[in-house]
Amino acid sequence: MQYSVTFWVLTVVIFGFTYVNGFHDGCNAVATLIASRAMSPHKALALAATVEFLTPLAVLVIGSSVADTMKSIVYESAYIDPAVKHTALAFIAAGIIAAILWNVSTWLLGLPASSSHALVGGVMGAGAAAFGFMQVNWYNILVKVVLMIFLTPAVGFICGFLVMKLINLLFRNAGKGANKFFNIAQIFNMIFLAFNHSFNDSQKSVGIILLLMGVELGYTGPAPVWALLCAGLALAMGIAFGGFRIIKTVGTGIYRVKPQHSFASQLTAGTVIMLSSLIGAPVSASQIVSSSIMGVGSAERVSAVRWNTVKKILSSWFFTLPIVGVLGYALFFIMRIFL
Repeated sequence: MQYSVTFWVLTVVIFGFTYVNGFHDGCNAVATLIASRAMSPHKALALAATVEFLTPLAVLVIGSSVADTMKSIVYESAYIDPAVKHTALAFIAAGIIAAILWNVSTWLLGLPASSSHALVGGVMGAGAAAFGFMQVNWYNILVKVVLMIFLTPAVGFICGFLVMKLINLLFRNAGKGANKFFNIAQIFNMIFLAFNHSFNDSQKSVGIILLLMGVELGYTGPAPVWALLCAGLALAMGIAFGGFRIIKTVGTGIYRVKPQHSFASQLTAGTVIMLSSLIGAPVSASQIVSSSIMGVGSAERVSAVRWNTVKKILSSWFFTLPIVGVLGYALFFIMRIFL
């Protein structure tokens, strides 16, 4: 396949977003493990980075329903026509850059906002500007994104609460050996959570790569292996070299977690993300991990949850999609000048 220079430039920008996603969302996988002191930060980040790098290859076996959702945010018929190629390239550039700007801004503030919703919002807004609002797949956005903004945190909170109550019941008479069990068990849980985060989040970038390949060459086939490997590498590098701002907020800013709390929140979050991936929903790991910690903390003592921090996190959840949508819409007209 012969690609243009513009294609490779945009590909680098897309995986630049994936890198930012790694230190913005991916670090949620290790936040409670580090906060509970079960593993040193560098060892935890190295292990998570390894898992996140290898996981995207699972798409070859399990399927790429999340990537399919991402590349269909705008109807294929709108951008596949060679006559609108330059408009389509400007649309992709604007959507990705809008998401990166939002992610970096919230990272600087230490807020675990959603990279997923930032990407969806940017592509949605830029697509509406480029092709019109009727060419945006509002059904997918409403059912697989907006609905999930409300549903997955609620499920994460409730399940975290119930899992923590069950742990307290089963281990109510346990001795100090229970801490050793949870210290070891949560390492496996972290691997489970990192796998599911990478499986869901790598496909978001791969979905945009597939969209770009459709614009460039009319490609409609499966995700190429090079795109999967690059997505995994970008996520792994992001986790390995950044993320401590978000780790601090998630690991200690919501609730002071101990090994049993970390175990409960990781198990809950990993399961919710896994189920979401199977139905093709590009969900937010930061939302789900944060809400599971809220549920776990509430199961122990509601007053111990730092609700002021929770309010800030909740506001970022609800504002991300519309703000980045408007930003993507505006950036399209700038990108159109250059592309």
